[in-house]
Amino acid sequence: MLEAQDSDPAALARLCGDYWQPLYGYACRLSGDPEAAKDLTQGFFEHLLSKECLRHARQDRGKLRSFLLTALKAYSISQWRKGQRVRRGGGDMPIPLDGWDEVERLQKEPRHGVTPELEYDRAWARQLLASVMAKLAAVYAEAGKAALFEGLRDRLEVRCEPVPYAETAAALGLTEAVLRVGAFKLRKRYRDLLQAAIAETVASPEDLAEEVNYLMAVFAEPS
Repeated sequence: MLEAQDSDPAALARLCGDYWQPLYGYACRLSGDPEAAKDLTQGFFEHLLSKECLRHARQDRGKLRSFLLTALKAYSISQWRKGQRVRRGGGDMPIPLDGWDEVERLQKEPRHGVTPELEYDRAWARQLLASVMAKLAAVYAEAGKAALFEGLRDRLEVRCEPVPYAETAAALGLTEAVLRVGAFKLRKRYRDLLQAAIAETVASPEDLAEEVNYLMAVFAEPS
């Protein structure tokens, strides 16, 4: 967010690319109209990247997750009061056009006592973990260890029953002992990348520990 304040094009693209899905999902729950939610999300990011809004983000220095949701709520209220519907395509926004349908599908699934705010937090956690997993896959691919990563990635996924070590080791042509060491290193690298990613969205080490615990808790909860 602070990099985006300096109008770094790469930082702006990353900001939108990393966080539009949880915000769009919340907008869908808020409006009940996917098309209106798309307009609201695009308009919100245009507003978000304005100098005035980003200055406020620097002053707040809290959790980025909370700041963005609060800012989206305030923006939606201001648009409702103005009686305006922001139309997409007015600016060069780096929000991808693909991926909308998947978010809409998730929003249509039955919710039993789940508030829009909790679903937003869950979506944030899902997006964060997916981003970290993609970075980890790239690291292993660059090191020529893509097959090892694919063989062990199920051990990083919360709701996945991992394949037995012996079976994976045989498929990769490794001993089980070597594979277990590889799994240990993979989990450590994953934790390091996850903590680094979350650290970018909070203001202090105290906030980091709290945010890690909270996001892991909401992600592990049954939907």
